[in-house]
Amino acid sequence: MKFLIDFFPGLLFFIAYKIYDIYVATAVAIVASVVQVGWFRLKYRRTETMHLVTLGLLSVFGGLTIFLQDRTFIMWKPSIVNWLFAAVFLGSHFNR
Repeated sequence: MKFLIDFFPGLLFFIAYKIYDIYVATAVAIVASVVQVGWFRLKYRRTETMHLVTLGLLSVFGGLTIFLQDRTFIMWKPSIVNWLFAAVFLGSHFNR
């Protein structure tokens, strides 16, 4: 079940993208991510770092995408998330 919850915003993003456009899909993903963090917090009494980082980056880059009507910003989000997690993993290797 947790696996489905982790992919909830992405799944809704792609569904909304197929039905509408990138801007509606971005707004749907931001709302879905807020719901995901809130639901996880209510159910487990904690928040996951991955959910919070994703929400933060999605809010920033998704907000820029919607505000500036430029789809480039939302396309940066997956790369930045992957680079951020890679840097954390690399940094944790040297923090022994």
